[in-house]
Amino acid sequence: MFDPQAFRDALGTFVTGVTIVTARDGEGRPYGLTANSFNSVSLDPPMVLWSLSLRSGSLPVFRDAASWAVHVLAADQQGMSDRFARPGMDKFEGLDPCDGPEGAPLLSGYAARFGCRAQFEYEGGDHAIFLGEVVDFDRRDAEPLIYHGGRYGRVMRAPTGEDLEREGLAEREGGELSLTASGADLLAALEALAKR
Repeated sequence: MFDPQAFRDALGTFVTGVTIVTARDGEGRPYGLTANSFNSVSLDPPMVLWSLSLRSGSLPVFRDAASWAVHVLAADQQGMSDRFARPGMDKFEGLDPCDGPEGAPLLSGYAARFGCRAQFEYEGGDHAIFLGEVVDFDRRDAEPLIYHGGRYGRVMRAPTGEDLEREGLAEREGGELSLTASGADLLAALEALAKR
């Protein structure tokens, strides 16, 4: 038998994105929750999936919804993620969401959004797995919010020469890129840290 906490910790080593999934209940009220169990399934037809605990109070809403939307959060949306992760509160208080083309509440500021027509639901252990066909999507030029080991993070891409120049850490002379005094100082500090 697995130790549940050790299993959870091992799963936490996998870096995921952070999403908010939205839908409307039978009376048209907006619902949403934070989920990091999002995954692509198929390009043709375009399909995605996400999962939700069978103990979630929102489960009946998503089971009955004809459509739902997955918002991939941008790096500056940690507050929104926290808000939609809290159970028992009106997560849309103060928000006035319109609906996307698929009919699910549209949140702003996301890195990407996938509006889906609900297709299938499967039970996998203690979670329901929702599979949807993407009928609309949008992408913004924004860094995604990520989650790892129980903490939020950001993607750190390898810097380009232009990035180093913009930060004053390098300069181009005769087509060659060379470190400035600030760049050399930073490199020396990083090398000293690496030797510890």
